[in-house]
Amino acid sequence: MDYNVKTGILIYTNFNTREFNDLMYESAKPRIVEDIKAVIEKGSTLSQYIDGDLTFRFLSDYRILLKYQFVCNDENEAEAERFSKSCVEDIRRELDEKGYHIGRINCTAEEMDMKWLDKLEDMVFGR
Repeated sequence: MDYNVKTGILIYTNFNTREFNDLMYESAKPRIVEDIKAVIEKGSTLSQYIDGDLTFRFLSDYRILLKYQFVCNDENEAEAERFSKSCVEDIRRELDEKGYHIGRINCTAEEMDMKWLDKLEDMVFGR
């Protein structure tokens, strides 16, 4: 079965408020986004299964909520969720090295709606 796995990752930026102020944090946001994107895109398995854009939402306490759709073919919803989570775990160390700590990973799988494919097959093969 094909699954859409809605994935959310809570990331701590470890922004040093003792040395920098909020204005500096605002100007650092684009670089933070690019750092995280680079880790995801750098030959990781994760990037191969992401469908669509990454959504970054900056939260209080210098945290980020990263959301995206993870698309995979798996045995069931639980396996799809585990696979999505394991792909995130694969980039944990590299994110940590850049100063970004994964606080929580939330994955919710739903079976993909494949009715459009059935209709297409009916049209092509005349069922």
